[in-house]
Amino acid sequence: MQGTTNLAQPVEAAVGGGTLQSILMIGLLVLVFYLLIIRPQQRRRKQQMDMQSRLRPGQEVLTQAGFYGTVVEVRDSEVELEISPGSRIRILKAGIADVVPEPGAADDDTPVEDRPDFPGKDSGSDGDDKNDGSK
Repeated sequence: MQGTTNLAQPVEAAVGGGTLQSILMIGLLVLVFYLLIIRPQQRRRKQQMDMQSRLRPGQEVLTQAGFYGTVVEVRDSEVELEISPGSRIRILKAGIADVVPEPGAADDDTPVEDRPDFPGKDSGSDGDDKNDGSK
């Protein structure tokens, strides 16, 4: 009898250690799930709500349905958009996906002189040099 009892004790200790490891693994899994899925989703939702609360008339927006429109009027929970001249729709603020940035408001680090639309840049100057050398 005593030999059987001694053999059973290490098995019980191993089972207890396995339970602790299982609990730690589940806790680690929950922590990873929170950090990789729940927290970024909460951050995105907060940014979306901030964007929707800053809507102002005159801004161009993109709706969740893929329509571009200009904000005409902002109410508590809805926005009136003009999607074409004379065509207005009412949409919930939650239906606004993004505010379209103004063309001049882009965060572009390219120096003004290097941009293709810079007025001082003449694309025909290279062609003139070639014509002068060939004559």
